[in-house]
Amino acid sequence: MESIKNLTMKRIMNCKSLILVFLLTATTSLAQQDRSKVGIRPYPRDSVHEMTGGGRVANWKPGIGNYDDMLKADDYTALNIDMVKGYNGVFRTKQRFFEHYIHSQGGEWVDTNPETNKLIKTIRSYEKKGNEVKHIIICREGWLYDKVNGDTGPIDGDPRILHQRDVDDQRKVFKDAHALGLTKHDDYKLIQMVVHPAVFLDDPKARKIISTLDGICIESHQFNRYWPLGNEISNPKEIARGAKWVLEQGMDYIFYYGPYQYKDCETYTDFLERDWLRAFWEKGLPKHHKNMYYYLNAFPHGCGNTRPVGPESDPYSYLGFAKWLIQELEHGN
Repeated sequence: MESIKNLTMKRIMNCKSLILVFLLTATTSLAQQDRSKVGIRPYPRDSVHEMTGGGRVANWKPGIGNYDDMLKADDYTALNIDMVKGYNGVFRTKQRFFEHYIHSQGGEWVDTNPETNKLIKTIRSYEKKGNEVKHIIICREGWLYDKVNGDTGPIDGDPRILHQRDVDDQRKVFKDAHALGLTKHDDYKLIQMVVHPAVFLDDPKARKIISTLDGICIESHQFNRYWPLGNEISNPKEIARGAKWVLEQGMDYIFYYGPYQYKDCETYTDFLERDWLRAFWEKGLPKHHKNMYYYLNAFPHGCGNTRPVGPESDPYSYLGFAKWLIQELEHGN
């Protein structure tokens, strides 16, 4: 009789343990779904790319390393980063994002032929490699390269914002491309990259266009017109105000952060890249939200071009910074 009681108690304890494990697993899974996500734009990608030194915008000192050499398949960053731009490497995730500019199509308007549309070709190149396209960061930006003849959108306060025709034509191309078997899906998330942190919210015409898109992307550099922190286009309070509105609409918000200063910059202070993020969080930028995305625009630039790619054990490296951010968001601080 005593052995039967003991056996029964063991079974009860085992059942309780299994229930506890199930509950913990479910809770962890839900927490992962609700947390903000982290993505990265990795440069330079391999040793050949590293030795080129990059170009006018993304430029680096050969010797900083590259992702093929520095990132290992069992590294925390390789296993836990959520999205990647333009590179596979050993990142476990298959979720991808990329940028698309209307002027890059070679015409004034969207190419409505799915077989020649450059955006469709880009999507196909990703999907053929087994990847999923999560976000297409899109805008009009010809004005940045040609102030006289470059393309602009219809909103005076923010020339990046698309025309409604751009959005409608692109949605139609998605459907037509899918009908022809060119792409996996008949629609994709179009994320409007903006210049100003809140014109898209305050201008009724802009707000109407944004309502037909899937989210907003704001850049935050530590150079050029974005410096210093707190000016018109890098104002944490305004960026937080815009982000909260976007998330309230059920859309995605991308904080596209970088490039960053480094030790050769006169204005760099230790871990400035972390301090900027903390300043945004303190002013209300949502740190934890299922539709919030922190994409690290991790291309070396200017006086920041000596920051090492890795290893992730180096807290100053790009991979080290990515690891810190993922853990910061996971831990729910």
